[in-house]
Amino acid sequence: MGVLLISEVKLKNFTNINKNVDMDVLKAEVQIAQDIDLQTILGTKFYNHLLSQVSATGNTFNAAETTLITEYVQPFLIQQAYFQAIPHLMYRTMNRGIVEGTMESATSVNIDTMKYLRTIQKQRADFYMTRLQDYLLIGRGQNQFPSYVSQSTIDGMIPDRSQKYNNGIYLRHTTRKGYSTQNLDKKFYVYSELQHENPPCQDCY
Repeated sequence: MGVLLISEVKLKNFTNINKNVDMDVLKAEVQIAQDIDLQTILGTKFYNHLLSQVSATGNTFNAAETTLITEYVQPFLIQQAYFQAIPHLMYRTMNRGIVEGTMESATSVNIDTMKYLRTIQKQRADFYMTRLQDYLLIGRGQNQFPSYVSQSTIDGMIPDRSQKYNNGIYLRHTTRKGYSTQNLDKKFYVYSELQHENPPCQDCY
């Protein structure tokens, strides 16, 4: 198992995962969330750069990287790892095949309920994903990380900078940040948390 950027304590404290769940069941899902989802966002070069600074005795993150990891990467990983883990907490692969894992005193939910809970968890994970992307692209983290801004296909995966998340409120003809593309020229702005310090242009996002 490689380097994990979140601890067992954080994963269980900030999700609905019971403290009694064996971390061995969850390690693989944390690794998947990192390798597939986080690496897609950060790109291979920056992702490997961060992992290389973690060792058994601590880490060598600078101040900007520490902020990135603790305030943006870890919240995303916690929710994304739980999203990845939900099916595998319900079903386990044993020597006799795939079985439904239940505790002696508990009743497992049906598959439709599991899918519903996973949908909710996906929305949470996507929120933190977009928050991480915003920080790197247009927030205080922009241009702070050379390994993020100077990647090419030679390095492996390049960062996915497309921001796909929208909340549950649908506003026609708006950008993801909430700016109405039809009303920008009229100086009418729909709410955006970034408006006060970094308004995007009409064609942005």
